[in-house]
Amino acid sequence: MFILKKLNLITAKQIILALSLALCFQGLVLAEEKVGVEDRIIGSTFKTLAKAFVLAVDINKLKKNNINKLNKMSEEKFSKRYAKAYAIIKDLPPKLKESYGITEAMTKETAIRNTESLDKNKIYEIIDSIPDEVIAKQFKQYLSDVKEDIGKSSAVEQINKLWNKIIGKADVK
Repeated sequence: MFILKKLNLITAKQIILALSLALCFQGLVLAEEKVGVEDRIIGSTFKTLAKAFVLAVDINKLKKNNINKLNKMSEEKFSKRYAKAYAIIKDLPPKLKESYGITEAMTKETAIRNTESLDKNKIYEIIDSIPDEVIAKQFKQYLSDVKEDIGKSSAVEQINKLWNKIIGKADVK
């Protein structure tokens, strides 16, 4: 219980900064090793950030907000957004996709049922089951997409920007 109270005192920015610094230092040390190591570092960093987020957020409130958004969304808008998401989640492990009925043509009702069924432990399992290569691929794609904006900013700043964008979309402060 003491640990949970302590963790609640740590802000998301403090977690991000610490993990970002660790990523940078590990990247410098392991720069000449295989890309697989880089993928593991990126994957484990974002998995840790995601778990910290899950620990700190009110899951029931987040689920309620997302279910409300899904309910208000037209079928056409859901299909368009899901098509974009599926381009990413298609790379998830088959067992995970099967567990949550993730197919190219998932319905809005299935997405709502999946969201309703989630709790913190299930979310942690999902996070752990995502291959590091999938996370690294998405992060590298993100960096590629914002290359013009990166300029001379560091990896730490880029991770902070991406994390703030994720937090903003989740309506969490």
